[in-house]
Amino acid sequence: MKKRIFALVLALLLLFTAVGCSESTENAETTSASGENPAAGLAENAEGASEEDDLASRLDEKDDLPEADFGGRDFIVLGSAQEGFGIYIAVDEMNGEGVNDAVYQRNLTVEERFNAKTVYDSGADYGTVAGLIAKAIKAGDSDSYDLIQYHVVSSAGGAMKGYYLNWYDIPHVDFTRNWWSDSNIEDLTIADKCFIAMGDFALSTVGRSYVMLYDKVEAANYQLDSFYTLVKEGRWTVDALRSICDQVYTDKNGDGTENAGDYYGMGTDLYSNLNTYYWATGNQIFSRGDSGELEFHYYSEHLVDSYNKCWELLNQTAGIFKKGEHRAGVQLFSEYGCLLCNSYLDGTIIYLADFDHDYGVIPYPKYDENQEKYRTMVDGNHEAMSVLITEPDLEFIGIMTEVLCAESYKRVMPAYFNVCLKTRYASSPEDAEMMDLCVNARVFDLGYVYDNWSGASFWFQDMLADASHPDMTSFYTKREKMVKKYYEKVVKLFTEDTE
Repeated sequence: MKKRIFALVLALLLLFTAVGCSESTENAETTSASGENPAAGLAENAEGASEEDDLASRLDEKDDLPEADFGGRDFIVLGSAQEGFGIYIAVDEMNGEGVNDAVYQRNLTVEERFNAKTVYDSGADYGTVAGLIAKAIKAGDSDSYDLIQYHVVSSAGGAMKGYYLNWYDIPHVDFTRNWWSDSNIEDLTIADKCFIAMGDFALSTVGRSYVMLYDKVEAANYQLDSFYTLVKEGRWTVDALRSICDQVYTDKNGDGTENAGDYYGMGTDLYSNLNTYYWATGNQIFSRGDSGELEFHYYSEHLVDSYNKCWELLNQTAGIFKKGEHRAGVQLFSEYGCLLCNSYLDGTIIYLADFDHDYGVIPYPKYDENQEKYRTMVDGNHEAMSVLITEPDLEFIGIMTEVLCAESYKRVMPAYFNVCLKTRYASSPEDAEMMDLCVNARVFDLGYVYDNWSGASFWFQDMLADASHPDMTSFYTKREKMVKKYYEKVVKLFTEDTE
């Protein structure tokens, strides 16, 4: 990932210490008329020229788009309302809250420059959005929606039905720029085709990244080695996590059994929190061959070893609290019931508003110390970007999508990190470094992005959640023919001649 997030986060650390998460409404009103980015103004008071320069360089980076006047027309974005993602697309007014005001400022800047207004059309939930997309395609509707931005796994269903244009056929979109994820080129482009893309206009591609949170106060109480040192030295592994959970578990109520009254090493739910271990331990559904061709290799000896190691962590380790309810782990953590939990990155905002202890963010553990990099996934409810094949005005769509991603990179992303980096959370440069590491660890595996609940992406979590310890080899062998047949269709989507 090219983005200089570490320098940006360090800058925001300094800014936040001085002025807090967001400016007052009075200050926000002052800046709204001038169109200046609030983060840029605050940076003038920050110490450290490199951090200030990074914020300034974002604002100064040119998007190289041509001049255009779209006559006051609406740029309509269709998305799902669940999880509150719509607030990142369009807001009605400034209110003094950092992300809200940055979104407002971004949209105002774009509107003044191109005479086009960004409008959010919420479809309530991703199932409803999928129905609206199908309806628009069937009717040949070219007026209702300009950009589709919603649930990535559901979005794959539209791609597989041929509903989306190839992003490379849309003018002015440049995946090499800082406001687009490198994965668009490295993972999601095949034979010069890309139907689902990740850009900074969709903040959930960052916010829904899976991380681990740990309670700094309790880590000190249990006299544990620094988690940050473990991570930076490459010693943060599944075995290290298991050892810590064994050390920390405390039978607080003295009844001899693990139950709600005890203190746990880690809390987790049984859904995508578990699925993340598949990528974290070095597995990949699709990768590139030596000549660039797609290779499907879900199953391997390493997969079996990874699965067994993670199953033992979750099912044969003292001090693991697991429950089949979404966000069960972070809920226990928020109640001071465990040392570590799995969470979204933006879970630090959503679920820990009233948490009084200092806490830190670290990546998921590696398989072992020989694994080169830390890796994570972004939850399937994150937004992905597509354009319907019924859309006729690609000049309009290309310019508006590119500028919204660019202005999000310049204005909204800094504010977003500012909110994530609350004082008690980002209390040192190491916190910012860990944030950077976690974001850079994201994997957008083609096999996951195009899963559509028909591929292999959710097998790992289903098996880990099964206390009977199913055999991975038998599990895969029974499903191999079926899953290969599905992924052949995915490959065909990219490789068949569409001329």
